[in-house]
Amino acid sequence: MNKHLRALLIVGGLAVLIVVAVLAYKGQSRMEAEADAEANAQKMVQLKEPLPPFTAKALDGKEIQLSQFKGKVVVVNFWASWCGPCIEEVPSLIKLLKTFPNDLELIAISGDSNQADIDSFMKSFPEMKTLPNIHVVWDADKSLSQKYQIYRLPESFLLNKDLKLIKKISGTIDWHTEDAIAYIKQVISGTEAPAAGPATGAGTSQDEDSGKTPEDQN
Repeated sequence: MNKHLRALLIVGGLAVLIVVAVLAYKGQSRMEAEADAEANAQKMVQLKEPLPPFTAKALDGKEIQLSQFKGKVVVVNFWASWCGPCIEEVPSLIKLLKTFPNDLELIAISGDSNQADIDSFMKSFPEMKTLPNIHVVWDADKSLSQKYQIYRLPESFLLNKDLKLIKKISGTIDWHTEDAIAYIKQVISGTEAPAAGPATGAGTSQDEDSGKTPEDQN
């Protein structure tokens, strides 16, 4: 083996090692960030802290503030039209909203890259536009996802009437089971038990970046 070929092999081997190390570091950093976010969310659940406030514009053009829903039970749901698990839970979530039209509000925050995808999605679920207790927000600049450290979809926050976080639900669940309905009734009446209700991390989820094109990710 001549010196030139040997040098090329050494350089190539070093390049592979560098790439592997960088990927491993990124993966570890993301796992640590997700673990920190989960720990923070669990701490808020235990302390029943108010969810950090936000102001956003809904797709109907109206500006909404989280504070305006005080006195109602609120589900803040992060989703996207390309997210299979998100689509899976929408029908049961809509049924739940119909069951409690006066006491339950949904703020559905979309992580889609363009509004056309959201509009197309809502044609399949017209109640997302017609139900008065559903408010669809487009998180175009991902500021809300960053604010609440959203790494996977769907991700939901259940707030009591004081807008304090009582449940963080990672992944899809069936929102319209007998147990879920009974728990929401307890939240509405203010008699919920912290350990009851839909389980955190009960269903499947999808990485927030996984539905984007390479151009979107760059």
